[in-house]
Amino acid sequence: MGGSWQGGSWQGGSWQGGSWEGGSGGTPTFAMRADKPLADFAVPRNVGAIYPDYPGRYWDPDLWALTVLSEFFGPALPGGYWQARIVLPGPPGLAATLVEIDRLLVLAVTERPDAMGEIIQQNQNFQVAWLQLLMIDPGTHPNTFLLMKLAARVGEVVMMHYKRIHHRTRPSQICPTLFPPVAVPGHASYPAGHGLLSQLTSIALMEIVPPNLHAALLELARIVGFNREIAGLHYESDTAAGVQVANQVLPILNDCPSYQLVKGRALTEW
Repeated sequence: MGGSWQGGSWQGGSWQGGSWEGGSGGTPTFAMRADKPLADFAVPRNVGAIYPDYPGRYWDPDLWALTVLSEFFGPALPGGYWQARIVLPGPPGLAATLVEIDRLLVLAVTERPDAMGEIIQQNQNFQVAWLQLLMIDPGTHPNTFLLMKLAARVGEVVMMHYKRIHHRTRPSQICPTLFPPVAVPGHASYPAGHGLLSQLTSIALMEIVPPNLHAALLELARIVGFNREIAGLHYESDTAAGVQVANQVLPILNDCPSYQLVKGRALTEW
């Protein structure tokens, strides 16, 4: 969970209107002739239609989603402060970790060749899989898309909080022959970020989409987490811990006014 998750295709580049939609990503530029600038063309001002509010549809979903953090991590939630509402035991000890590594070695031989395509795609931009599963995009379901962003933003911070507490060694640090096929992220192993964010995304969406989609959402979350184990990036207990935390995060999210606002709007899209 490295570059493309935080600074590239996950946060701003190809998931939000760059290459995932068919373009090449990066920053768009718009050329204009120097001798005939558009600003030189007189048009009536549109003040009454937009002033003084910045229209909600113009907000970058990633940036709007940041605003829920002050609510989630603040002291004023109806159910109390967030840390008191999440319980996560420490990771397994050395003996159990070595048993888990033996399992990962088997997966690397028996499962990785067939799973390689999914591993690479989900490492680059795994949230797109949810849009594909639901047959939606930011244009057709803007509030559902924003709901996913809100959940992910909170999940990112919670995940890093516990990773810093537990500092669990990555499997390939103990067993280099696991040789993950993608770059090993620059943060600790427990809990698994893909496992946490996948589960949180799926259970958040299950509160707004039709019931016939629920099983598929949970299965997609399971597959994404399992593929990180096949890749040698996470232990099975990392993934289980991510799921455990995600299930505790959602009720806290539901206490946040901004999340409830977006959730209410998202419900009308289904």
